[in-house]
Amino acid sequence: MSSPDAAAIRPSSHSFDLRSLTYITHVDDNLCCPICQSPLVDPFTTSCRHTFCLACITDALKVSKSCPVDRSPLDTADIKMAPVVLANLVNDLTVLCPNHALGCSATLSRGNVEGHLKEDCQYVTVDCPGCGEKIMRKDRQGDSEDCVHVEEACRYCSEKHRKLDMKSHEAVCSAFTSSCRHCGIECPLSKILAHEATCDEAIVNCDSASVGCPWHGPRKESTTHSVSCPLTHLRPLLEEHNSRIANLERENKLLRRRLEASLTARAQTDIIQSNTTTALDNQTLRVLTEQERIRSDMERLYVSMQELDMKQNTLAMFMGENMRTQEEVAMIGAAVNNLQTQLHGLQLLTIRRQGMDQNGAGNRSDGPSSQVKRAAENGVLGRAGRECFSDMFETRD
Repeated sequence: MSSPDAAAIRPSSHSFDLRSLTYITHVDDNLCCPICQSPLVDPFTTSCRHTFCLACITDALKVSKSCPVDRSPLDTADIKMAPVVLANLVNDLTVLCPNHALGCSATLSRGNVEGHLKEDCQYVTVDCPGCGEKIMRKDRQGDSEDCVHVEEACRYCSEKHRKLDMKSHEAVCSAFTSSCRHCGIECPLSKILAHEATCDEAIVNCDSASVGCPWHGPRKESTTHSVSCPLTHLRPLLEEHNSRIANLERENKLLRRRLEASLTARAQTDIIQSNTTTALDNQTLRVLTEQERIRSDMERLYVSMQELDMKQNTLAMFMGENMRTQEEVAMIGAAVNNLQTQLHGLQLLTIRRQGMDQNGAGNRSDGPSSQVKRAAENGVLGRAGRECFSDMFETRD
């Protein structure tokens, strides 16, 4: 006997294989098919509450009439379409364009890939408007109906090339030059990008801009700035903190999605059991337990993010106070050296005046050197003064 959902059990048609897509975001194991180990395509749920791709479970039931996970008896009539929220979670995963190997750099949700290929992707094969041969959409000349395989002369060197190949030729044409937007030097178009990537006049940011350094200036000054930038040595630590915060945010987002899925499953269970007075079954209890666990995990993540923010703010304050302390110590050292120099000068001047004021034969017989020596022995001169005149005393003796 056929199931009422049998007519709806048919795979959706796509112009490409969804399993061949490259996923950028992390894919939770709960969103993957247990058979093909890839993100679910056309998810269907069995009576034993396991979810598979429609094509995978259909092929598996042709081989064995049992669930591939728990081996319970299973037939086509026992599978039905999974909740819409599950399909939405899978279709919201970020993927690369199927033509990324050809050069398309678009990243979009899996549910929008079909529309992107039909309307926007420039690397999709289309018919040439003139001759009907297959070309890429990017090679069409706008809305022109002219054939792109017809040859025409290059407007710079007059060489003849197909319209289809003209852009490639202009990229390497030696007669086509362009000026650097930073220093103004004229270069062939094929080398202008390489020159601008190393131009000394190009305005660049500090290597530590990702952790808060606001400096930007010519590339030739970036090396000098990097040596004096206080964030250069702290950048690894700050980048590690930022990475941990980003991981926590991704985990928080995933937990929110799991919570939404759990709440949706709980609501569907409540609707099914609304006409009965029986107690909650084991599945509802598991949903409630999972909900509480997810809430606890979210609170833990929130506390961890606050602690990381506090540590980062404390580190920034400590760095600022350390720099100010170093500057004050340097200024005090310079002031002390200046005072020592002035003190030594005053001591020498005092000794000379004492020698000039003393009278008497005994004192007149003493020369200035004897007076200085006597002052050194009596402790009038400081350590620096004694060392200054020690060599002179030894020589005269």
